[in-house]
This record gives sequence, structure tokens and C-alpha cells, in this order.
Amino acid sequence: GGPLEATAIQRALAVLGSGGFYTEWFDAAQLGMLCGGGGSLLIERIECSCVMTREFFRAFVELLETGRKGWIVTLVPENTSVDPVRRCLVGADGSVAGDPVCAPEELQELARRGGTYDRILASTTVKAHVQPVGAQGAAYIFGAGHCAEKLAPLLNTLGFFTTVIDDRPDFASPERFPTADRLVVPESFDAVVDTLPIDADSYLVIVTRGHSHDTSVLAQSLKTKARYIGMIGSRKKVADTFEHLSGRGFSGDDLTRVYAPVGLSIGAETPEEIAVSIAAQLVQVRSNKS
Repeated sequence: GGPLEATAIQRALAVLGSGGFYTEWFDAAQLGMLCGGGGSLLIERIECSCVMTREFFRAFVELLETGRKGWIVTLVPENTSVDPVRRCLVGADGSVAGDPVCAPEELQELARRGGTYDRILASTTVKAHVQPVGAQGAAYIFGAGHCAEKLAPLLNTLGFFTTVIDDRPDFASPERFPTADRLVVPESFDAVVDTLPIDADSYLVIVTRGHSHDTSVLAQSLKTKARYIGMIGSRKKVADTFEHLSGRGFSGDDLTRVYAPVGLSIGAETPEEIAVSIAAQLVQVRSNKS
């Protein structure tokens, strides 16, 4: 990083030796940063002897590993020399782990409303910092071929909870997809979508090994509330697939949900380039989700 990060590291090393915590406001101009602005940092040494602290971090790790999402709520006291920092993890289901920083109904309201707030609790006398954590969307890649092999680690890096689905165990394997959060090997693609927890924060990428499999998965996907549905293929293949699905009763509005050919138009040809174009499109859709 830049001067702000370097200064924060120096302060953090000092806190590791002394214990406790403190807050500090950094002015970007005084640090020689032309961008202007500044930042308020909480620098704290975490004591693992506290039972609630251990509960908090166990819940946090579990949230990350299972692809769920939530918010870390941190209350910084006004008297930094006496009162401790308090924090808890609020899950999207309203569950609370760690030190419950306020009334349960207020934390449940945060889970219900979602979003990010600098100050959310009107009844508190200290500032509540709210940090969204966990998966930033669930990506389902149907097909474990060359494009999927390049796409999965890229989506993982971008914060998606990534699931790879293929009916061939030797393709949908940990050796080929070491970064995938989950691997699914169904008997076939014919009814696989119903077995997956797809919701409005899901992103479906259809890159199977054949036209019939793509069509089957697409028909199933259109019956879900997925935020994104993309299918690989030439424009002719896409047109033929849409014509077939229209004959099966899918409406024009249904088909306009599909990003096909999948990915942003960047002239991609290789599996690596195609993966970049798909990943960029998913980020674009995710950033415009509001």
C-alpha cells in the first residue's frame, strides 16, 4: 500500500507490544498523499483468552467456509482507557455471535435490512461500525471443462462462493478445481438445478460439454430467481436454443434474462480470455444489483 498503510503497520506493531487499542485519524495530506481525504483507524490487539472473542472468530470462520454472509458490528467506546471494544457477528439469518453490542431486535433489524451503515443504532452513545463480510454472491458453474477450469479460481478471487457442477467425477474433481468452494457430481444435468440452493443472489454460468446439456440447464435456470444466467455459445447456437425454449412455452421476458453469448465482448478466444470476460460480466451485474 501507500503511506497510510505503512503508518498503520507501524502503529499496529506498537500495539502488539503494549496491548489494548486506540483510534487515530489520519490526514492524507499530512502523509504526503495527493488524493486527499483521510481515514479513521481502530488499532487493537485481540486477546484470545476471552470466551466471546473465541466464539466470534469461530462463527466468522464458519460463515466464510459455508459461503454465507453477514455483518461485523464493532462498537468503539468514547473512553478508550477504560472501556473495551465490543463486537459481534450478525448473520443474514439474524443469528448473533460474540458480544451482543445492543438489543437483539436492533441487530435483527440490520440483518433484515442488509446494507452498510456507518451508524445504525440510534440508542447507543458510541459509533457503530458495520462491515459486510462473507460471500459476495454464489456462482454456479455448470460444466467442468477448460473454460470452467480457468473461471473458477478467478471467481473465487473476486469473492464469489463458487460451485462447480459436472456429471463426470474425473472432471469435477478437487485436483482440477482446488479453489472451488464446492463440487457437485449429479447423475445427469437433467434435474440438477432443483438440488441447488439458488436464490436472488446466485449467478449461473452454463458452460457444459454439449448443446443438449446447455439447453436443459438453461430451461431449469429460467425457473429460478437467479440474478444472473449466462450461457456460452455462438450466436447461431443461442438463437436455436431460444427458438427451442420458446416452443416449450418460455416467454420473451424469460429469455431476455439470459446473457448469451456469455461474457463481455472483449474479443475473447482462449479459455483464459473467456474466463476473464465472464468474470468481468458477473462483477458488472453484481455492482449494479441495487
